[in-house]
Amino acid sequence: MSARDALIVFLPEAEETEPHWMRVIDGALVQSGVGANWLAACGIAALPDEARVMLVPPAALVALHWTVHPDLPVRQGRAAARLAALAGGIAPADQLFAAPCANEDPSRPHIIALASRADMQHWLLWAQHHGLDPDLIVPAALLLPEPEDGFARGEIGGATVLRGVDMALTDDMASAALVGDAPIADVSPGLIEGRAIAALDNPPLDLRQGDFAKRVRRSIDQRVIGRIALWSGLILLASLLIALIGIAKNYGEASRLDADSLAQAQQVLPGASDPAQALAEMEGQLAARGAGGRAFTAPVAGLLSAMQDAPGVALTSLSRDPDGMVRATLASAKADDINIVLLALQAAGFTITATPSQDPGGRTLADITVRS
Repeated sequence: MSARDALIVFLPEAEETEPHWMRVIDGALVQSGVGANWLAACGIAALPDEARVMLVPPAALVALHWTVHPDLPVRQGRAAARLAALAGGIAPADQLFAAPCANEDPSRPHIIALASRADMQHWLLWAQHHGLDPDLIVPAALLLPEPEDGFARGEIGGATVLRGVDMALTDDMASAALVGDAPIADVSPGLIEGRAIAALDNPPLDLRQGDFAKRVRRSIDQRVIGRIALWSGLILLASLLIALIGIAKNYGEASRLDADSLAQAQQVLPGASDPAQALAEMEGQLAARGAGGRAFTAPVAGLLSAMQDAPGVALTSLSRDPDGMVRATLASAKADDINIVLLALQAAGFTITATPSQDPGGRTLADITVRS
């Protein structure tokens, strides 16, 4: 997000004091004022959605600490400086919020902004009450240029602020013990405004980090959704085409096998016109010759059905001759039970033969043949 359209609000220390504000368009100050009536003063109903908002809290409520750790890696030095600032705060550490700058040079000081969590929450709630969701919260003193020695002094948001080489304070805190006879250079309002505008894109330190970082709302990119829908449709279409091609291949292969089967069947049955008819006629001829599937299944089914009326009869062997004859051996304690089975087979229309015998255990055996 660039600072093409932006609003900078300088918050006052006292509740009853009005804030100062600046409206920035294309990197230039176009309007400024005092109070919370920036929309009416600018003649707009609302800030543009892409507008960048920066809050500048009062310098008296944000303490700045300069700490140097040249012997530590940058990240470790930054963390150490932050912990030192929290430990040196007036309030308990859990009531304070410390935000480091983005310095990546270990030889330069790490600047830590220290504010109370209650003040941070108050500033964000105030902004929300006025329809703002700040992108940045920049300490006021850092809008002054860094002096080579002594102090730089300027008016920011209606309050006079001093920035030294390693400290920052408001005018009413600038006692002789702190300032002494150090030179003080006054900074023009135009330079401060320019540094505030530059901070929109490159802030010296942003308090909106950690627990107070701005929540980014992810917008839905319609072009991405369109591409996803297009690729999903192409994948589904490709899957459908693959399935249809597979079905067509299987259908073609089945048709080829049917044609081959019919051609072979017509060598025996010249009058056959389709595979189903050829299969039925061939099974009929096999059955008439005592072969084929039905020549075996019918006698076996009849034998098993007849045995249901004689629970004492056991089937000890079952086979089929090449000519279609079904052979079986029945065993029972009583010959009368085997006769029940044989009579039932004859009654069902089967042609049977039976040869009786006995096994070593004394059971009656009957070697029988069954034909339809």
